[in-house]
Formats: sequence, C-alpha cells, structure tokens
Amino acid sequence: MDEIRFLKLTDYENKGTVIKQAGRQFFGYENGEWVRRGLSLGYFYPDAPEFECYEVITETEAKRLLNEK
Repeated sequence: MDEIRFLKLTDYENKGTVIKQAGRQFFGYENGEWVRRGLSLGYFYPDAPEFECYEVITETEAKRLLNEK
C-alpha cells in the first residue's frame, strides 16, 4: 500500500493549497472530495524555481486548513 502524506504548498502562486499524495499520485480537495490532479514535478527537482516549496503536514492539520476555506 502506498504511503499517504499531506503537503501544504508554499510557492507564491499556490501558497496554502493542500495536496494529498499517495505514492506517485496527487490529489486536490474539491467540492468535499479528493480529486486526482497533476502536480508540477518542479516541487521535487533541485533546478526548478518551486523546488521544495511545500511543507509536509499531518492529516489533522490538512483537515483544519481545508475547513478554514
């Protein structure tokens, strides 16, 4: 089973966006459900401007942030 983690994006364009990652798949929260979406691989490539522009957060923190929106 794939490890699930939650990311909060911190780059200028996507600041505060919560993403769920399951293995190599990414999901955004839309209309009360997780929907598969693409995520720029730049967040994981050292030469990209958005490299590491995310924080790993807990599921509890992800739910809190999503409920604030």
